[in-house]
Amino acid sequence: MILLQTPWTPSTAQETLSRVIAQSLATLVEPQGALLLLPHADGDPSDAVQEEKVIDALSALSKTHGISMCGSVYVRDEDGIVRTIGYLTSPDGDLLLRMPKIMPDLLEGFTDTASAVSQPAEFPVAMTSEGQVGILCGEDVLSPHIVRSLVTSGAEVILNPSRERTDKHFEIRQKARQARSYENAAYVASASASEVTIAGATIKLPAATALAELWGTELRASSDESFIVGDIDIEGLRRRREEPMGNLPAIVRMRLYAHGYAEEASSARPSPATREEWIAAGKEKVSASVQAKRDADDLIDRYDVLLGQTVTQVSMNPDVLPEYRQKNLTNALYVAGPFAKSPGVKLVVFPEFFLTGPVSQLGSQSGHIASKIGITFPGPEADQLAKFAQDNKTYVSGGVFEFDPKWPDRFFNSAFIFDDNGNLVHLYRKIHCADVFGRLPDTTPGSVYTEYVDRYGYDRLFPVADTPLGKLCTVICFDMNFGETHRAMVKRGAEVIIHPTSEPHNVRRRGWDITRHVRAFENTAYILSAGHGGEFRGEGLSFPGSMQRGYSKVVNYDGSLQCVVDGPGAVPLVGSIDMTALRRARADLKGNLAAWDDPVVYAHKYAEERGIGNDAWAGDPMVNPYADGAEIKKMIKIYQRDGVYVRPEGSGGKPAIDQSMQAVV
Repeated sequence: MILLQTPWTPSTAQETLSRVIAQSLATLVEPQGALLLLPHADGDPSDAVQEEKVIDALSALSKTHGISMCGSVYVRDEDGIVRTIGYLTSPDGDLLLRMPKIMPDLLEGFTDTASAVSQPAEFPVAMTSEGQVGILCGEDVLSPHIVRSLVTSGAEVILNPSRERTDKHFEIRQKARQARSYENAAYVASASASEVTIAGATIKLPAATALAELWGTELRASSDESFIVGDIDIEGLRRRREEPMGNLPAIVRMRLYAHGYAEEASSARPSPATREEWIAAGKEKVSASVQAKRDADDLIDRYDVLLGQTVTQVSMNPDVLPEYRQKNLTNALYVAGPFAKSPGVKLVVFPEFFLTGPVSQLGSQSGHIASKIGITFPGPEADQLAKFAQDNKTYVSGGVFEFDPKWPDRFFNSAFIFDDNGNLVHLYRKIHCADVFGRLPDTTPGSVYTEYVDRYGYDRLFPVADTPLGKLCTVICFDMNFGETHRAMVKRGAEVIIHPTSEPHNVRRRGWDITRHVRAFENTAYILSAGHGGEFRGEGLSFPGSMQRGYSKVVNYDGSLQCVVDGPGAVPLVGSIDMTALRRARADLKGNLAAWDDPVVYAHKYAEERGIGNDAWAGDPMVNPYADGAEIKKMIKIYQRDGVYVRPEGSGGKPAIDQSMQAVV
């Protein structure tokens, strides 16, 4: 694949691009039929042209050079409305794809253009020499829902013609493209021009052209070079998509979110079409994202948080689990205790599994010992945590296995928050978990979706606690890979997202961590990620294991790193929260991406048969339908049946890696 940084316009494309294209093709051994991505065309909306001119220009270049070409342009319709449209033409000059831009021109400070921000979107794909591709123009790639909808429509490669500029979010936007690649098992190719000429002024632009691949790595332009050449191993991608472990597009519980999106979606309507209209609409949108001002005596604007990274003792003997829970609780409170006494520390966060470890080796049929694995609220451990919160006048959060007698023979992977008076103000049950691999047989709400929603209501899936510290919520470990959950929390007001986690080291670690930073940025929310610093596995073991090696961190609301534990061990990490600064950031019309998120664009895609379905374990708690990754494998076959996934050449339908320890998450 060739990604150009050369400025162009439809009227000058033949003159300005032909020689560059020829030189780029000369670097390929087999150039015929190659795919070339152009940046967004030069100029501003006043330079918009008729669609026919764009298509003619791209088609002519495609036929001349025998390649597929993609680019985006400002075009003017019969009513005089200007839009950004992305196009893909075939080596024969045929138009394969036409994709209107959905998000507004945020990086340009809004422009005199309309978009599809409040209309149901089609997500077309087309087969090329580099695989099945789809187009997302400019900022559209920053929306996790838009990208997910395109991938579950069949995209293997996402083409992102854009125009990047250096600002406070420049680097995190590049990471967002990497995150989209990782969380969707897809390539993301982005082309941005090296300069732009508007109203006679030529402005140099940063090097932002890049090709991101699914493990969180990227090939990126380092200067104003005319083009870069990327390598797409499409057969490798297709083989990877046959494997159940970490197959995030097949695992995501899209239909769990569908009800909420249907309720939240606006009625389809035209978008603003001028800069003034966009700014007015933006002010209205962000006002709903900024929490109403409270009395000074109630709201705490600035405070410290303590991430209690712990080392946990793990036993696979269910008869001693209660004893081990107490040992681990005592150790955790010991680590956090001296710091929790500080008047500035208002929130203490412990990791996922900090009382038990993952106990995944207990097998897939552990419903009969659910009451030994999980703690209860109230209960001995919960009561001690509540007392710790009350004694230290601090909020306390963490992740535990929970046994609720109302759900016999089941246990949940849950996160809690106690307030500074020891009251339980939040209880979240993990939505995306290793249950789908058959390795960790906890119940997730989606597995018993109908009964769960009937009992508690839909919003109980995404609880948010309104506190003097701000609006707090939790997501747990593997949840970090699915932006839908974080956005659902933020839509319900969340400002600080607490992330108890227990992440193993494996090939997905880099992509996972990039995604953690992107979650903060795309939601303008703090991420407080408390992880394990190691585990003692086995009776009497005198040294900790190193599968979990810490790296607890506080990520700021702009995606930047505030502080991190740089290794394993039991470590108290203190960070700082500034709610005034967060709310000021949410008032930024350009930076508050969540404010521009309207489910009307993609709600119909989430209602399709995509990802792990609801109610998969609504039956006998002792019969685990997820054993051996069965539900993931079923969804992969559905994707292959529907053309969402393309079978690799010579595939017999059996994945190269059927199961892996990487699945223990």
